[in-house]
Amino acid sequence: MLGFRKSAVALSAVVLPLLLTGCSSSSSSSAGGEETAGTGRNWVVVDEGNPTASPEVTFGTAAPTPSITLPPLPTGSVPPAATPSSTCTPMQRIKTINGLAVDPGSTDAVVTWYHPGGGNIVDYRITAVSQNLVVGLQKESEWTQSVPDKCGDVSATVTGLEPGTPYIFTVDVVMKRANFSLEGTYTQTVARSGVIRTT
Repeated sequence: MLGFRKSAVALSAVVLPLLLTGCSSSSSSSAGGEETAGTGRNWVVVDEGNPTASPEVTFGTAAPTPSITLPPLPTGSVPPAATPSSTCTPMQRIKTINGLAVDPGSTDAVVTWYHPGGGNIVDYRITAVSQNLVVGLQKESEWTQSVPDKCGDVSATVTGLEPGTPYIFTVDVVMKRANFSLEGTYTQTVARSGVIRTT
């Protein structure tokens, strides 16, 4: 029993100083912690205000779409049939290819078109192109020449056609060049038919 007491006293002598040291270090660190907290940032106290209303978005009135008025399109017109006493208007420039009147026969066809007159026209050349497909060697295209002496409707007969064959007829005009610095002539198509079948 006496030995137990001695052991307790000895243990107390060793443990007690350790406990005291721990308490002093804990209190010193606590004091140091307070000093550290005291040197931090200052708190800013903000009064609670009233929220501002969101801005209202106002839209303007849309302007009406401007209306566009287009001018009327020009209407096509068939050239008037001229009489021998009418005034002819020389052809200066080919703007459009006109239609062509064709009266087909068995091996020929009568083609009619309008001739405006003018000294710059040399002659007309009428061709008939077969629309039948041909395998191998193709037939040479030939034309019928016409030299009108006055303005007005002109007719020419195209011969050498095949019976029951579809053709497209074309009238080309041969004209002198308007520019005097250039010599020679040039050709332009002035009239063309649809597909016409011989009888």
